[in-house]
Amino acid sequence: MAATSPIVEADTRRLIFRVGEHQHQIDAAQVVEVVRAAHITRVPHGPDALAGIMNLRGKPLPILSMKSVLHGDHARAPFEGKIIVYDHAGALGLLVDDVMRLSNDTGSHLIDGLASRLDAAFKQTRLTKVDRARHRSSVSEPEKTSKIIALLSFRIAGQLYGLPLEDVREVALFTADKVSAVAKNASAVIGIIPSRDGVLPIVSVASLLGLEFNQAGHHGSYVVEVEHGGEPLGLVVDEIEVIHRLREDAIDVVPALLQKGRGDAQIEAIGRVSDTGRLISILSPEKLFAHQDVALALAKNAEAKTIVKKEQNRENLEKFLIFQLGEESYGMPVRSVDEVIRVPEDITRVPSTPPFVMGVINLRGKAIPLIDQRTRFDTPSIPQSAKSRAIVLTLGRLQAGFVVDEVSEVKAISASALSEAPDFSSTQADVFDRVAHIEQDGRMILLIDPQDLLTRAEQDVIAAIGDGETRMVRP
Repeated sequence: MAATSPIVEADTRRLIFRVGEHQHQIDAAQVVEVVRAAHITRVPHGPDALAGIMNLRGKPLPILSMKSVLHGDHARAPFEGKIIVYDHAGALGLLVDDVMRLSNDTGSHLIDGLASRLDAAFKQTRLTKVDRARHRSSVSEPEKTSKIIALLSFRIAGQLYGLPLEDVREVALFTADKVSAVAKNASAVIGIIPSRDGVLPIVSVASLLGLEFNQAGHHGSYVVEVEHGGEPLGLVVDEIEVIHRLREDAIDVVPALLQKGRGDAQIEAIGRVSDTGRLISILSPEKLFAHQDVALALAKNAEAKTIVKKEQNRENLEKFLIFQLGEESYGMPVRSVDEVIRVPEDITRVPSTPPFVMGVINLRGKAIPLIDQRTRFDTPSIPQSAKSRAIVLTLGRLQAGFVVDEVSEVKAISASALSEAPDFSSTQADVFDRVAHIEQDGRMILLIDPQDLLTRAEQDVIAAIGDGETRMVRP
């Protein structure tokens, strides 16, 4: 945590600070503390003066740029300097270049109309809970379909595999420097890493499947944390692919011939991904945990881990899909995500549509509009990469894909680490309803309310496109 400078309460003293070449002063009695500017998370489409939010002891603090408030300079600049935590009917952070001193000179002038300037720069316009409830209740529920199985898919040695999403607790980038080796392990066991339950044993899925396994080649890999029978285990995989939701009739039992191999015996079923024709090998958590190497790792880990009642905490954990746009991370509830797909090359462009509409794609015979989230979130445009993904959501009767730079994690976050998002003075920023505090690295991640991703007017535009294009692409 950055060092802080508490301000002693005073009714007459002034706090003098610098913005550019100018010095200004405010009433020190309204100053709660002064902290160094740490990482500030940008809020897309927020007010011009809003630099973003910052983590202040686990709570999101809105940060206003005083260069913008005082001088109308809205240009983006590196977030450096000091944060004055100011009481303005609630805590606000004022970003300044430097804090100079406290002064007893009451003859000098305070900033003229500071309160009204702050009101103008950061006023409350967020919808009330009643308005949100009324808005959502007016949207029809998606049509019920046959049972769907959600799978997290990943690649190992170039092959596509999957695990039931309900068994996945978290997904994170593999960090080699956090791994502690344990004595005389089986070949598939890599070591242990810190986790919320104490320590987590991690194993190579490639080795468990009898595939070629390079013990030193984990750079860029991911750890998928799964749980079975109350025991957690980390599975190291090469690359996270997407989230598939397959109908039960698209999943077949593995042929008996494939059950004879040492590695293939971990495969429970074969799924058919209908939009691509690919097959996905669905792994069995039960069989993975029964593997002798895994059983040995869990037995050794039993003495090292902290004993906790995981079932007591289960109700307080919520899973979020974390994705990147530019240098920022955002999240949305996993339960709201239909699936995550690679951005296809074949996108049908639609004339006279808003700039954020990339076009439509044919997803299993249905036209799905693709929304460019870089344009929506005011992030500089870059070419699509191999890591680009489309997060498919259903909003009422509308289904749309939201294109992001990368999907990086599935993270289970406790209720105590979640808080309501500050009230931003922009209806476009109302898509952010909560903020997650990631205690391990001090990050603040803005969380999206999927139902608010499209305004009512935008929903009408996209729905109209979808209705017309469905007729065009239907087989």
